[in-house]
Amino acid sequence: MRKIASVLILISIALSAVSASKCVDDLTTQIKNGTICQNTDAACNTALATLFTCMGTCGQNNSSDSAIGNCVKTNCSNINNDTVKAFYNKILACFDSVLIFSALFVLLALLF
Repeated sequence: MRKIASVLILISIALSAVSASKCVDDLTTQIKNGTICQNTDAACNTALATLFTCMGTCGQNNSSDSAIGNCVKTNCSNINNDTVKAFYNKILACFDSVLIFSALFVLLALLF
């Protein structure tokens, strides 16, 4: 039974790692390519800059992934622009994927 549980957890970790990695890669690509907002959409670009500033503050003031995620969820949610709000929701989903991966990794470590 323990072997089956271990194999299932390993599969879950592998799937979570791929999902978390793809999530981060997708967000990074959107940021690098500047495809979140159109150049002419000043409201979107202003909202995006505000979100990035807030996220940067969270990153500077917290050391763990979960603390940064909680800070972003708590302090950076007041977004009026629909495009940036959709991007923000993707960021939150990505944080959740990374945290699930971390939790599964800890669970596996406890089994062995």
